[in-house]
Amino acid sequence: MLKIKFVVLAMLPLMLSACGGGGSGGSNDDKSTNTNESTETKDSIADGTRYYFMDYNVDAEDELNTAYFQIFNKKSTIASSNQTLDEYLLTEKKLYFPTDKAVNTMNINAMTDWRLDIIGDVKEDWKLQKVDLSGKNMFDTVLPGYREIGFTVTDNSTANGRIFLNTYGQNKFPQGSSCYRLISKKSNQPTFAFNTDQEYEINQSFEEFDAENGPYLEYLNQTNQFGLSYKAVKGSWLNVPWTTIYDTTLGLQVGNAVAVQYGGKTYAAEYTSNIAWTADQESLHWNTFLKKQTDPEAIRVAKLRMAQLKSGCYVFNETAADALVSLTSLNWKPYQD
Repeated sequence: MLKIKFVVLAMLPLMLSACGGGGSGGSNDDKSTNTNESTETKDSIADGTRYYFMDYNVDAEDELNTAYFQIFNKKSTIASSNQTLDEYLLTEKKLYFPTDKAVNTMNINAMTDWRLDIIGDVKEDWKLQKVDLSGKNMFDTVLPGYREIGFTVTDNSTANGRIFLNTYGQNKFPQGSSCYRLISKKSNQPTFAFNTDQEYEINQSFEEFDAENGPYLEYLNQTNQFGLSYKAVKGSWLNVPWTTIYDTTLGLQVGNAVAVQYGGKTYAAEYTSNIAWTADQESLHWNTFLKKQTDPEAIRVAKLRMAQLKSGCYVFNETAADALVSLTSLNWKPYQD
């Protein structure tokens, strides 16, 4: 029987994994004056410069979260930098083991040009767009779309968001404020990450799992509402068979359609393609989805995601972050790893 599978349009995380590299999580006490920041047009990547994640996470109990990363030698490390990989990572030419030491370091050539070194020759290129926030509305930058669309409820589950709007809804960023919007991300090669713990084992043969991907691919291409075109591929690298389904415009995997065979057993895996994700392309797919919706909640989700892609920020410079933290009625909390 065809196993039950669900597909959603995957979204990028709002921050680097294990964010806050070089710091203790970005609470107000962690912030200090940075002599590298100024009101100049070009933001600094000099040693010691900090940039901040400042996000509203309505799904995380209405939290306003903050963290920072710090640059040294044009690099930023995170908690997993130079630590063991803790999973298998399969590429066409090499199988990395959980005990292998990962790099997991972000190389910041410029604030608009990042490269994440993961392990060996596995890398990701990130491109960002600078946004001048001088004189721009604070609320609409951190919570794009919410002013027009509103909050679903008016109880404590949206208290921080509503306080932000009602108390500081007209506040503007000071001169010298800027942020960076993530506009594209691309791996230099396809990979499969997997774990051989029992909880990841699939209770069927690899051949059975792969066979199910055929009719599932047909179902996806007939029914998905995002205008995505899916492709099923299977192969074997270094005697490790693999199978996956992914979309051909954003490169996003279909979660439970990815597996590998290792040591005679079948394991769930995560597939990363070498197709570039771009904010513009994702927004086009959300627009396609939106045109087909009549459900108010689906419309709301689509509009908020499109607003985030168009007007949101990925990281803020210290001038902008200081201005946000100065809004004393808001409860900014450090991200929890």
